[in-house]
Amino acid sequence: MNEIFTSIRRTPYQSFASFLILFFTLFLAVFLFGMTTFFNGILSYVETKPQVTVYFENETKESSIGSIRQQLVNSGKVSNVKYTSKQEALKIYRSLNKNNPLLLEMVSADILPASLEIYANKVSDLPQIADQLNHLTGVDEVVYQRDVIDKLLSLTTMLRRVSALILVFLVVVVFIVLMTTTAFKIALKKEEIELLRLLGATHSYVRWPFLKEGMFFGFASGSMAFVIYYLMFFILQPFFSSYLSGIPDLQFMGLGSYGLFVWPPSPLFILLSYVLTVLAGIGIGYIGNYLSTSKYIK
Repeated sequence: MNEIFTSIRRTPYQSFASFLILFFTLFLAVFLFGMTTFFNGILSYVETKPQVTVYFENETKESSIGSIRQQLVNSGKVSNVKYTSKQEALKIYRSLNKNNPLLLEMVSADILPASLEIYANKVSDLPQIADQLNHLTGVDEVVYQRDVIDKLLSLTTMLRRVSALILVFLVVVVFIVLMTTTAFKIALKKEEIELLRLLGATHSYVRWPFLKEGMFFGFASGSMAFVIYYLMFFILQPFFSSYLSGIPDLQFMGLGSYGLFVWPPSPLFILLSYVLTVLAGIGIGYIGNYLSTSKYIK
């Protein structure tokens, strides 16, 4: 560590530039990771709801409904199809209007439609499922919030792509800055490096201090980016909580059983975010300085 701090003191501006670009890159990475996992959690939550509900005409026989249900199951695009008969629909109606006797007297099972509640494996399959149901005989109405789901799916896809492009660009910039600043430090230590090589030092021994410095910058910048991001998050959490009231716990990639929740962020998810951020920083710092030392230390 003393060697790293000595190097930083000898080249403070170059060291600060390396740290700063790593910090901004990793801070943005934590932010985009949080946003992407949040919207993925929203999509997973939507997938647990009956995304398509189809109501049948009163004359439609149960055998026909059963045949349609079996077709949906056989398609492989749905995870579950729940059938609600006329009698079950009446029970639900009575439960919802139990405090209004007048409404209860006016409705019987004969005028309520049987229905199917359809859960898709993938949200992207919903438009095709809804279109197929609209063309079936005996179908009265297909309820599908196309606009909401399409916008959510488009937003999530766009966020993934934009995040990837931004991060790739920033990582390239980081490598350029690291290689430039490391090359400057190598030039300052040229005589010291030549002396070490004359004394028989191996190539790995000479480059190791630069690699350690890169990993240290990655660890320090990743830790600071993580702390500042979650400090801002917890300050703003009351606002987020009021705005997102009614949204249940959102799992991270379906791993809720392991305590991984995106919203509200569980301690295990926060720990995972920290580990990934620090490892990314260490990896970038190591690779950047490795490339630089490979080029400039002969």
